Amino acid sequence: MSAARARERHAELVSLITAADTAYYVDDAPTLADAVYDALRRELESLEEAHPELRTKESPTQRIGARRASGNLGEVRHERPMLSLSNAFSHDEVRAFFAAATKALGGRPPELVAELKIDGLAISLRYERGVLVRAATRGDGSTGEDVTANVQTIAAIPATLAEPIDCEVRGEVYMPKAAFAALNEARASEGLPLYANPRNSAAGSLRQKDPGVTAERRLSFFAYQLFLTPTPPTQSAALQRLRRLGLPTEENARGGLTGESAAEFLEAWQERRHELEYETDGAVLKVDAVADQEELGAIARSPKWAIAYKFPPEQVVARLTAIRVEVGRTGYLTPVAEMEPILLAGSTVRRATLHNLDEIHRKDVRVGDYVILQKAGDVIPEIVRSIPERRTKRLTEFEMPSACPACDGPVSKDEVRHRCPNARCPAQVFERLRYAVGRRALDLEGVGEKLLAQLVERKRVTRLADLFTLTPQDLDGLDRMGTVASNEKKAGANRINKVLDQIRRRREQHLWRVIVALGIRHIGETTARDIAGELERRVPPDQSGDWGTQVEEAFRGLSVADLTAISGVGAIVAESVVDYFKQPATAGALRELLDVGVRLTPGDGTPAPVFGGPLSGELVVVTGVLVESGWSRREAQDRIRAAGGQIADGVSTKTTLLVAGEKAGSKRAAAEKLGIRIIDERALLALVKGMPSGG
Repeated sequence: MSAARARERHAELVSLITAADTAYYVDDAPTLADAVYDALRRELESLEEAHPELRTKESPTQRIGARRASGNLGEVRHERPMLSLSNAFSHDEVRAFFAAATKALGGRPPELVAELKIDGLAISLRYERGVLVRAATRGDGSTGEDVTANVQTIAAIPATLAEPIDCEVRGEVYMPKAAFAALNEARASEGLPLYANPRNSAAGSLRQKDPGVTAERRLSFFAYQLFLTPTPPTQSAALQRLRRLGLPTEENARGGLTGESAAEFLEAWQERRHELEYETDGAVLKVDAVADQEELGAIARSPKWAIAYKFPPEQVVARLTAIRVEVGRTGYLTPVAEMEPILLAGSTVRRATLHNLDEIHRKDVRVGDYVILQKAGDVIPEIVRSIPERRTKRLTEFEMPSACPACDGPVSKDEVRHRCPNARCPAQVFERLRYAVGRRALDLEGVGEKLLAQLVERKRVTRLADLFTLTPQDLDGLDRMGTVASNEKKAGANRINKVLDQIRRRREQHLWRVIVALGIRHIGETTARDIAGELERRVPPDQSGDWGTQVEEAFRGLSVADLTAISGVGAIVAESVVDYFKQPATAGALRELLDVGVRLTPGDGTPAPVFGGPLSGELVVVTGVLVESGWSRREAQDRIRAAGGQIADGVSTKTTLLVAGEKAGSKRAAAEKLGIRIIDERALLALVKGMPSGG
């Protein structure tokens, strides 16, 4: 492979893996099958091995997971990195891991401990003098989210240990199978989308704004790692100590294993895993002795003394009834298989992506076929192959349409995928808008998918800027909106005005969020932040004039060379940006936002706290509706943080102040019961007067 092609492929892989990491770690909604993801990562590792100059600190091979967008959950810097684990998919790879550890230890075979790998969310617990003081998610391995208030609702995690010690405990928060089934049953009855699996459910439940919601989700916990002084000499001893402290551990762990006996352990549990009350997708093998662990060390993102073995996915036979073609926000056409409903790994499956035409031909999949279906990683439905011997008649090979199914325009094809180049294609318009209003972009909470679909169908919204010009008449009579006349009679339930107020409040947007919202191919949050940082350097925010206009002009004027000079921006991304501003349908998108009153602001949206401010030392809960200011809860919390206060979502004995707006309910009652100081909205306004709003 030439150096130029290597750079191009490296950029492609980085973009694909980064997007998949964000979907998995940030959105709790994986988009790639484990096998596909692992293949992409291995290709990237091999490419960087052959071309070391391509390996940078921003490469997915050098990081863990993905950084979550700032929101209501604060950030916690881990004292020790929370590393990810290398994966093994065969017993031969397990034996190779054991052989490599033996060689590295001078020919001395280590003893292994095997622990079932729980399909949940990794967290870190900090105890001081035996009392839980902090809980954080893994995040990107260096920085996680503060989920202390939510973790305190999980019965399996003790608030106080059996010994008054300082320590860090790491483990997995998970949702038992019964709780998962009950949750999805309740969501189905309310017409809400179902969670894909217990892992997604656990992650979403732990990140709730309201700890009360977390408490209802019946989460549980297993501990698997202990940091304290003196350090237990082995992992086996650490597990025993965790249990003595009152922390649960996975009861089927087994020590004293070799490469061969570890393989036997894995074989046994592959058959028995469905007996458990919780989901497991494999097992973790660790060198038992801590001294050996320290000698073996770690690479950039994973320790050399541990490996995660993943069980092969469960498979069933299903009948394929149709192949539908969907159009994404960047115009790519994706064939999707529709099947007769079938139960697979605990849930009913009706659809599975087929990725592209080459994939369909490779697997020889045709409408009417019986196919082998699996959930890769027990998560995402995936067709393994067809069963041609079960065909009772000749079935036609599937071909991609020559015209876009959404706009009827011509379809082009690159090396692998088909694409509709029409930026005004209604399917693309809708998908781009749906992406733009999401929480990782403009965060327009009031504009849901159903409302957006109606606005697009009526052609009232055909571009992003149109959202900021909506009037009450535009929403009049739409589903779930009611009419202007009926809403005027119900001032407290005026859905139309609430939506418009939420849009109005989001007219001030941080530059990186707007860049994400533009929907430029290959640009997600991380790259948007990188580009925004460069634009803020080129156009300092403190200079006179219209900063937004100057930034827009600077952005449009960036060349491929300018963009590739930015850390984290490769050639493909750079060319995509330049092409975006060349296309008539998109060239003016940012300018249009400015023209309708959207104001760009620099920074990451987190107001700097005022140390010694009026709310320093206060742990504050906000509840009820803030009528006088018109602030959303998040806006009020931003101002409280800027005034030096800390935010909690639920009332506890640690809460020092409750801000009670109108219709304050159970939280106010709880605060009164605990004797917590309560203030109204006017008192809050007086306290935070002049504080920055953040964003």
